Amino acid sequence: MREQGSLLVEVIVACAVLAILAMAALPRGLLLYREAALEYEVQCLLSDIRYMREISRTTEQWPESMKQNGKQRPPQRRQARMQFRRTGYTMLAGGVTHKRHDFLPGMELTGGFATGAIDGPILTFGDDGLLKTPCTMVLAWADSPKSLRKIILSAGGRCRVERYRK
Repeated sequence: MREQGSLLVEVIVACAVLAILAMAALPRGLLLYREAALEYEVQCLLSDIRYMREISRTTEQWPESMKQNGKQRPPQRRQARMQFRRTGYTMLAGGVTHKRHDFLPGMELTGGFATGAIDGPILTFGDDGLLKTPCTMVLAWADSPKSLRKIILSAGGRCRVERYRK
């Protein structure tokens, strides 16, 4: 009779051990997820900045092969720019919305660059594809800013990412 209840006790002990291991692993799993999501968003942002820079560079002037009778037609300016919010950004080309990107839930731009308004700061690219106003952005988790990425954009077109862990 005593052996019939021992299986139940063993199952309860095994479940308790698994619960303790899961509680110990959960914070590390969340940290790994946050780091991976942060890297994903930074890479998306850098990719989109480079894409808008190339749109600006390649569509601001007509190529040599498009000239007519030695005269250059006036270029159709695309005016590539990016408009930022705390929770994402919008890519604009020629006054038309090209793409809108929202960050993953809980992630936002912080610091003096981003505002809470829908129409936040704007990155504008010049005729040669270079950034008109260099800036620094900080991308972090809103509820837990222990890890963040500082994105530095120079006027010469260089993009640099610095990683911080507090």
